[in-house]
Amino acid sequence: MRSLLLTLLFSTLPVQAATETECQQAFTDWMLSQQQAFSDRKASKMVRRNAERAIDQVRTEYAKQESFCQAMAWVEADKTRDPSFKPRSGEIHDFRAGR
Repeated sequence: MRSLLLTLLFSTLPVQAATETECQQAFTDWMLSQQQAFSDRKASKMVRRNAERAIDQVRTEYAKQESFCQAMAWVEADKTRDPSFKPRSGEIHDFRAGR
């Protein structure tokens, strides 16, 4: 019985590792696209700010879970981006007058 459980455990590990590897590649591709959007000086201020916030939020999610798949699930589920949000101190663009 014990050997059966160990066999089942070890047979699922490579599949999970491959999935995490695939998620890592998706994470890397997504992060690169966001960094390019953030760095594009021809892009609108809102596009750049959204990319900046998305990068920060996904890094935070990854740090919590230490899983590329869970970080990418957060990216897929993130429907909270509001273009009217208030700027934070230190962000790339601050639309408030007098700054």
